[in-house]
Amino acid sequence: MRITSIEAFVVGNPWKNWVLVKVSTDEGLHGGGDATCGLSSQPAAAAVREIRRICLGRDPRDIEALWDSVHKGLYLSANGILLSALAGITTACWDILGKSLGVPLFTLFGGRVNPKLRAYANGWYQGPREPVAFAERASSVAAMGYTALKFDPFGSNYRFLDRAERRRSLDIVAAVRRAVGDDVGLLIEAHDRFTVAEAIRLASELEEFGCEWLEAPVWSEDIPGLRAVARASRMRIVAGERFSTPRQFADLVADGHFDVVQPEYVELGGIARLREVAAIADAPGATVAPHNARCPLSTAANVHVMMATRNFYIQETFDDFHVPWARDLFQGVPRAKDGFLWATEAPGLGVDVNEALFEQHPYSEHHFMNLFAEGWEKRNAAPAAGA
Repeated sequence: MRITSIEAFVVGNPWKNWVLVKVSTDEGLHGGGDATCGLSSQPAAAAVREIRRICLGRDPRDIEALWDSVHKGLYLSANGILLSALAGITTACWDILGKSLGVPLFTLFGGRVNPKLRAYANGWYQGPREPVAFAERASSVAAMGYTALKFDPFGSNYRFLDRAERRRSLDIVAAVRRAVGDDVGLLIEAHDRFTVAEAIRLASELEEFGCEWLEAPVWSEDIPGLRAVARASRMRIVAGERFSTPRQFADLVADGHFDVVQPEYVELGGIARLREVAAIADAPGATVAPHNARCPLSTAANVHVMMATRNFYIQETFDDFHVPWARDLFQGVPRAKDGFLWATEAPGLGVDVNEALFEQHPYSEHHFMNLFAEGWEKRNAAPAAGA
């Protein structure tokens, strides 16, 4: 079997344009992958087209050899754009491998160790940054069966919170806690916003609400800063979504203050690297909670890997809160039921991508969400220039 073509498509999801990869073979098998690169899109699509010259003509089932050839051929360092493109291509190859053998992906990783995966909801807050609005929406999401909700109550603030903004942020958390009760986990997202000292203060102030974790409170690549916050806080601190090498996770967990890490497999360059990170985390007894903020195809990839991962903790999902047409575009993506996810027995990723819908949802330069702009919580597309 040989790779005959590799294509990149940009689909206009309003929060962020999705970058999808299709790998085709001379035996008629096709595979799909996600190369969405954070909050940019065209560079990742171009990177897929740049990389494909190294991949064409190769056997798509020789995934590690292909990954190694690209990594060496491009003298690849911690480049998030190129790694995202490589993740999209190699995930499509995993999809092809599973289809060629007639087995679901989790079988290739040793089979089920987790029959189902606890999920947490993200993307559910799509309105004003007010306690009442957050509480009402959180209540409806908990009623869907989710046992954990993640949200960023901090608005557009950066580095510090003044007194009014601190009170508003904590009032939002308090309102959500009252709305969902004590049995639902609150996962507080900080999006790299704060200084080390400010993050330590916030972690202390959030303790009264029984939050399950504080995520990325300082710049994600500042491992000494993250460690400082974790050492000074009784609240669990989690991080890792922006790491692009397994070595960063090794450095993070080395001192024992992190028992949950958040690998983003697209950022790392593929699902094989996700499995490496799980093994690294397991050595000192830490667990993995895969970050999953790219496209729904990545939900399927993460679920397959985590079903075969012993030190799994919890899985992020946005999929109940995407635009309605996403369900038609990605058919077969695992859906949360009673707060849990699991993969079907369908071969490969088990997802059919409806390419006929691509033209109906084209790329837009306004489909980007600035996490440091006022009102980003509404998740509206950016206004047109001059509007």
